[in-house]
Amino acid sequence: VFHHVKSEKLARVGDEEYMFCETPTCPVVYFAASGGLFSVEDMRELVTVKASGDARPLCYCFGFTEGDIREEIARNGQSSASTQVGQLIKEKMCACEIRNPSSACCLGEINRTVKRLSVAEEVGV
Repeated sequence: VFHHVKSEKLARVGDEEYMFCETPTCPVVYFAASGGLFSVEDMRELVTVKASGDARPLCYCFGFTEGDIREEIARNGQSSASTQVGQLIKEKMCACEIRNPSSACCLGEINRTVKRLSVAEEVGV
């Protein structure tokens, strides 16, 4: 939580354990058993599961966005993002547990997005 909330919200973090809300339509990003919470407006950056469109971040370590994937698929008919990120993960260059607000590895989300955008490109959506 500390790495993701805006600086003016840091005093509210405290020692509580926060959980991540994965519901896309919910504005809450982090919540604690005591009732403490942080919303999308409290975050320093967009949160993948809470965002949409080309600015939607897919990889916090290496900077891939949904727009990057869309452009690459339109230009080349495919995306190399999964391969690139996979290689960087093997080289131990990622820090998802710190950089990603969900603390999860981004590769699954990149793969899902590449698949979704590839299908959309094929059908002309």
